[in-house]
Amino acid sequence: MEYQAFTEGVRPGSVTTSHEIIILICYILASAGEPVTFEQLNMALQKQQLVNYFEFANAMEHLQKTGHVRMEQGKDGDRFVLTDLGRTTAETFEATLPASVKERGVKALENILLLFRRQQDYRVEITQAEDGYMLSLAIPDIGSDLLRLSIFMPTEKECETIRRRFLNDPMLVYKGIFALLTGDMKTVGELIPSGPDLFDE
Repeated sequence: MEYQAFTEGVRPGSVTTSHEIIILICYILASAGEPVTFEQLNMALQKQQLVNYFEFANAMEHLQKTGHVRMEQGKDGDRFVLTDLGRTTAETFEATLPASVKERGVKALENILLLFRRQQDYRVEITQAEDGYMLSLAIPDIGSDLLRLSIFMPTEKECETIRRRFLNDPMLVYKGIFALLTGDMKTVGELIPSGPDLFDE
């Protein structure tokens, strides 16, 4: 049964009823085109302040009970998959949602899924040293690593800043290092970020 949703912490102009929240979740899952964890979906919604967390949790429970989503096991935990019923719901009712809400939700989840993949594909290790921290970065490739770099940093906060910049655009970091070490700026091209800031809050 539809009810007015609790909107604490929700940006004005976002969804305000339980029915709209259900449609939004189905729409975002349909747009993702892949299984998504509870955490990933929640991060996308909270980052854009689209849905209150407790309303989101209630909606996910409802969607499971009604067969709009099903759960499957993944290597990094349980993932939610949209069923045919959920997809039909998204296609039938998505026009009732504000376009800006749909766009922000889909884009936020895209960025979060990209960040999760990079955290799995690229290696970042921070270890404490006697006088600070050692930060190790690696870009794996078939066979030998394409890049392996260790750098000393005085504080853990500085390590975290570098970790974020590296995961945000690993190939930009690689191109910058390659250009500086070889002096071959033409081959590398302009050092322009290739995508959005995945850590933008």
